[in-house]
Amino acid sequence: MPKNQFINPKEVRKSEFIEFEKIPVNQYNRTLLEERKNFSDEDLIRIFHDMVVIRNFEEMLNSIKISNEYNGVKYNHPGPAHLGIGQEAAAVGMAYTLGVDDFIFGSHRSHAEILAKGMSAIAKLKEYKLLSIMNEFNDGKTLKIVRKNFKGTNQELALRFLIYGAMSEIFARSTGFNCGLGGSMHAFFTPFGIYPNNAIVGGSGDISVGAALYKRVNGKKGIVVCNIGDASMACGPV
Repeated sequence: MPKNQFINPKEVRKSEFIEFEKIPVNQYNRTLLEERKNFSDEDLIRIFHDMVVIRNFEEMLNSIKISNEYNGVKYNHPGPAHLGIGQEAAAVGMAYTLGVDDFIFGSHRSHAEILAKGMSAIAKLKEYKLLSIMNEFNDGKTLKIVRKNFKGTNQELALRFLIYGAMSEIFARSTGFNCGLGGSMHAFFTPFGIYPNNAIVGGSGDISVGAALYKRVNGKKGIVVCNIGDASMACGPV
């Protein structure tokens, strides 16, 4: 602090209040019929599809953790796998309207959030853009694997790429989203707006605020979503 900056104790120590605007809590009060008007049949089918993909992904990991195999394929995975089975709707609901300019920071159990945000980005990006992202990532090594014997659209290929990239990262493979160095607890894929989760409970709380400040200061598009569980509410940064 410069010596010529005068601090008046009477001014800085005076009694006052910090006041906030009202924060709505438990204000959602729509019926199913009212909410149904906001979604087409195609929307609901995609929402269900995304939830099923996430559930199967998590059950695959669970099978490997408890039995060292999946569908008859033996595999021993000694690393962590913090699952979120049963929370698929929360993840898909969070991500469904978000695009690549919107960032998410994961919770302690973030596989569902990663896949949900990835599938939302895939649904909104043009096929040529998806192909460009997949070609540029990891010098095309991951794309080369998922493209083998594949026939379909670039969007379908991107879904395969998303699932394989996330799975390979959890299994510490070099073709994973972070070359296997992040694992289950620190997987991310920024081209889809997916930023890391955090092994520290509530750790995403302050990091996500910094990302939001970056967007605001620099006039960047999109919002930032911080995924945290109720256990994190007692943590200092939160």
